[in-house]
Amino acid sequence: MSAVDTAEGPAVHLDSARGWVTACGAAIVVMAGFGSIYSFTAFANDMAEEFDTGLGPISIVFGITVFLYFGSALVSGRLYDRFGIVPLLIVGGALFVGGLVATSQVTVLWHGYVLYGIGLGFGGGLFNAPLFALTATWFDKHRAMAQGLVATGSGLGTMIYVPFAQRLLAEYGWRVGMRWLAVIAAAILVFGLLVIRQPPRVHVGSPRRHLSLVVRTATFWQMGTSGIFFTIAVIGTIGLIIPFSIDDGVAELAAGWLVFVVGLSSIVGRLALTSLARPLGSIRLLKIAFGGLPVAYAIWFITTRVDAPGTKYVLLVVFASVLGVSYGGFVALLGDVTAYLFGLANIGAVVGIFFFFSGTGALIGPPLLGFTHDASGGAGVPILMVGVIAFAGVLVLLPLTRHPLALPTYIGPGGMPSPTPPRTAAPPRPLAPVRSPGTAPVPAAARSVQRPPLTANATASSSASAAIPRARPLHDALMVAMSRPRSAALRDAPPEVFWPVADETISPNGQS
Repeated sequence: MSAVDTAEGPAVHLDSARGWVTACGAAIVVMAGFGSIYSFTAFANDMAEEFDTGLGPISIVFGITVFLYFGSALVSGRLYDRFGIVPLLIVGGALFVGGLVATSQVTVLWHGYVLYGIGLGFGGGLFNAPLFALTATWFDKHRAMAQGLVATGSGLGTMIYVPFAQRLLAEYGWRVGMRWLAVIAAAILVFGLLVIRQPPRVHVGSPRRHLSLVVRTATFWQMGTSGIFFTIAVIGTIGLIIPFSIDDGVAELAAGWLVFVVGLSSIVGRLALTSLARPLGSIRLLKIAFGGLPVAYAIWFITTRVDAPGTKYVLLVVFASVLGVSYGGFVALLGDVTAYLFGLANIGAVVGIFFFFSGTGALIGPPLLGFTHDASGGAGVPILMVGVIAFAGVLVLLPLTRHPLALPTYIGPGGMPSPTPPRTAAPPRPLAPVRSPGTAPVPAAARSVQRPPLTANATASSSASAAIPRARPLHDALMVAMSRPRSAALRDAPPEVFWPVADETISPNGQS
């Protein structure tokens, strides 16, 4: 991504009011995206009856859609890094709204695979992952909270849209219901275009080289694999929780309220866990959030063995609450953990690849649960199976490192680099890494300020950044992440990150 010199340095836009407005706009757009897609669970039974199929074939529509919604981030992340968010909102929004309208007209089920999948899946995916990457570049101190706010949009969509879709279904049928959702989505996307803004562009070193180094690390594949297990379980559940509950003897309206509980508790999980990210660390909380999934599925499996309707529904509400908190917390923390472990260089592409992993799990989950349900004649076997899958994901994620990757291209989230200095000004040369700040004198000629290594629960970064002069744009020049020795003692240690300070004789316009 090329740098653009601006009078307003990154220190000005980070954690600003403009950033919070953008995060709120992103949350509302995310709400429309997830809510419209997840409303499919309210339409599933009626669609299955009209097309004379079981839950398996119908669930393929949902699986393809969510796969493309997450998986298209493999493309949209790179497009975002190059073009920004506005073109993706326009093109993706048009496909999204068009997909809803076109699906409402289908007369053959496989047409829904194409129209609903490409329209809502690929179209929504063009702006979904980039909105999370965009938010990460607006914040430093409050990055976890801002990511949680955006992720809250998916919880709001689940909480509001599914009961609303049930009302539309009861009043008008699923076809007219989809058209109403298209009108609402169009209005929200226009609103998003008005309030969402791109932050000042900054130079982030060698993004392509950084991405190639990131994908070669074990940490990257560890997070990607756990993401696949996570979405197999969660997306499969959200897509089929209503028909599964109805099959288990729960009334249709009461089954719809379970999705409302999932959405509400996911909001609680997002806000609660992200608010604890600074004192406890996002990585630790990410593992805790994932650990709640096997507990949730154990409760859900117990409900299939309970005959008393009142007790069964209470247990289902507990299951939906635990599932929502785990789901919400994991999604909200994922963006902050990604920025912390892998840095900000080419963050759109890195986030996009992780969304692709999630999409792969989403493609597997709903059909796997749907066809297993049809083959076994009940919900018990698929619930037990998805609980085992969730437990396997926990085992994969548990050894995740707590330190940023020691990559030479790492641009840490403890601060943002300034626009690239003018070509006429020679870039300052950073000092060699120093083990502890203050233990060795810093030569005056180097004119660099060292900040302490980042940690998951560090609070010193904000005070260190305050020590850097903010009056001159070049004082927040490009950070340089230095390579660490790969000895056994230092293999997992975070890299030292430097903020070189430009020579005071060089003015912002490059003149001495």
